[in-house]
Amino acid sequence: MNNIADAIRRMAQSGRQTVSMVCTVDVVDKDARTIDCTPIDDGAPLLGVNLQANQDSKWGVVIYPRVGSYVVVGFVADGNAGVVLMTDDIESIEVVVSDKTSRVVIDEERVRIDVGEETSAELTKDGVVLNGGELGGLVKVEELTSKLNELIDAFNNHTHTLMTGTVNVAGSATAQSNAAPITVPAITSKHTKVSRGDYENEKVKQ
Repeated sequence: MNNIADAIRRMAQSGRQTVSMVCTVDVVDKDARTIDCTPIDDGAPLLGVNLQANQDSKWGVVIYPRVGSYVVVGFVADGNAGVVLMTDDIESIEVVVSDKTSRVVIDEERVRIDVGEETSAELTKDGVVLNGGELGGLVKVEELTSKLNELIDAFNNHTHTLMTGTVNVAGSATAQSNAAPITVPAITSKHTKVSRGDYENEKVKQ
């Protein structure tokens, strides 16, 4: 930031003026954070035009224009390199505070957010992936609550039939048929139903 302020101060003190021109983008170099472009007045191509005030910086906001789109390039009248001031159509945007705080990358396919080293979210047309998605999909809370309560109702109301009397296993079928069936009543200590608040994480919603 101090370098930028010093540069502006030196330009103001020297009386130099800045100029700008409209160009079309020919090449985008995301590694160098520069573009090559051609002025629309058919002037000589501009090579290595900066997309960021300080090309040595790894932080800040960088807007990558789309090849073929229009940009406004500004530079000091006697300078050899310019910087992109405005863009007509963008391919992606990168916002970096620092490696240990937050980074956001936006393009046509996704929005990727990283906070620190362990927290991330990626949004695409297919859905949202949190922290790499290793734990699988989020549960549908209403459906899960309904299914759990169906099982609890079945457990609470369950009855079954037992045969009473003495059964002679070695005897005839007639002798065994003397045993009388009885129905065992449902359990007396019933399980309480669940509610979504028992397991819902309200900080993450879908």
